[in-house]
Amino acid sequence: MTQVKITLLNFYPGNARRGDIDLVADSLKINGQYKPIVVNKGTKAPDLANTILAGNHTTMAAQRIGWKTIDVHWVDVDADTARRIVLVDNKANDAATYDLPELTELLGDGPLAGTGFTQDELDAMLEAMDHQSDDLDDGGVGEDFTTEDFDLTVQCESAGQRDMLRARLVSEGFTVD
Repeated sequence: MTQVKITLLNFYPGNARRGDIDLVADSLKINGQYKPIVVNKGTKAPDLANTILAGNHTTMAAQRIGWKTIDVHWVDVDADTARRIVLVDNKANDAATYDLPELTELLGDGPLAGTGFTQDELDAMLEAMDHQSDDLDDGGVGEDFTTEDFDLTVQCESAGQRDMLRARLVSEGFTVD
C-alpha cells in the first residue's frame, strides 16, 4: 500500500455508480481510511494509467474533506479487466444483503456515528423485525404457506435513487411493478 497524491489519480471514465459522498466523507473523518482504493498502473492499458478502479467515491470524499493523499493498492490490468473490476466492485455491493437481527445487534452495541446508519434507520429495522415476529406469531408461515402479493410504497428523493432501489430489489429476486 502506498500513499499517493490525489491530484495524480484519474476517475474511471463512465463509471455508472453514484455514491453517497457525504456518508463516505463522514466515515473518513471518524474512522480514517481503513482500506486502500484500487488503482491501475496502466502498463497494460496506457489510457487507464493511474485510473481508480475501486474507490472513486472514497477519493471524492477525501478530496471534499481536504485530503491531499490517499492509500492506494496498485494493480496492472488491461482495459477489459479494468472494466470488469469496476463493474463487479459496484455490483457486489448491490447484491449484498443483511441479516437484520445481527445488524441491529451490531448497531445497538455502540454509537452510530461513523457507521453510515441513523437512529431512524435502526428504529425502522427494529420495528420491521417486530412486525415480522407478530406475523409469525399469527401463523403467517406454516406448512400450508402460499405466496401472496403485498403492496409497498416507497418515497425516494430522486429518480436515480428510485432506479437504484428498483435494481437492488430485482437483483434480490423481488418483483417490482
